[in-house]
Amino acid sequence: MGTEKLDDAALAKLLDLSFDFLCTRKLDELVDPERVMAAIDDIVTEPRAAAYHRRITVPMRERLLERAKNSTVLLGAWLPAEAKDRIAELLGRPEPIPQKWIDSAVSSEAVRDQIREALRESISNFIKNAGSSLSGGGGGGGGAGGALLGAFGMGARAFGAAGKAVLGGFGDELQKQMQDRVKDFVDGAVGGVQDRIAKKLADPKTAEEIGKRRKKGFLKMLERTEAEAGKLFAKGPHAEIDKLTPSIVVHNAQRKELRAAIKEEVSAVVTELSTQTIGELLDEVGAREILRASLHAQVLPLMKAAVATPAFGAWWAALTEAGPASGGSPI
Repeated sequence: MGTEKLDDAALAKLLDLSFDFLCTRKLDELVDPERVMAAIDDIVTEPRAAAYHRRITVPMRERLLERAKNSTVLLGAWLPAEAKDRIAELLGRPEPIPQKWIDSAVSSEAVRDQIREALRESISNFIKNAGSSLSGGGGGGGGAGGALLGAFGMGARAFGAAGKAVLGGFGDELQKQMQDRVKDFVDGAVGGVQDRIAKKLADPKTAEEIGKRRKKGFLKMLERTEAEAGKLFAKGPHAEIDKLTPSIVVHNAQRKELRAAIKEEVSAVVTELSTQTIGELLDEVGAREILRASLHAQVLPLMKAAVATPAFGAWWAALTEAGPASGGSPI
């Protein structure tokens, strides 16, 4: 028997029978987590990742940026009013900084060094400016130096000049002792400054301010146009990142922790969805008949083309000449 009986109606019936049978099965009959991981190993190589990144991801990014270039649509158009208000409300809530973060940041050696340097510089500048005013330098009468100059007047400068002549090298020693005192004071004050910073960060008012800033930033972002957002995104170092992307993908595909997580998640999802048949899952989302119609529209023409190939004809002839083993359909 030739393939002439496999007309449109017969192929459509075969397609429906196959689809209906598939709908009676469960997902774990089709998806094996072990095979998923083996597929990742075979598919995710650096040359393939690079080729598909160039072929798919990069052109998609460029098309999206080109579409956004002249758009006057606001980013807020992506969200319904209810969602926008709700997100703004959530972001506006007080956001306390975790104490662990505060302790880690404020007590770090880098922060201690910065505080120490800032205190030392402030005090040294104060002393320098005051001394400059007392010795006749530094100009006007504003600030601490001006106050000292006003108090001591010309007599102070005269005393300073006389003292330098009398003390000689002791003046340098006195200056050194003052510097040492400043250092001792600064070292002792660093801890107190750190404590005040920590208390400020942990203050509920700081949490409220963080929330207000997040909400304000979110609402301001929604007022930007797609063109503005696209322009900001386009400034990224995409060419450099594109070169790194394949190696990053392969690196992560080989990480034991990520591989274990992927396998666990695939297993969990398959187990959960396998509590129902594939047909029941499709019915839940209203997709059974949509998928059936898509198969008729897309797959049926392919089946007709496949049946018309010499390879299929030869296979069919050999199968029908042998006859059905159990008296049923030769297929």
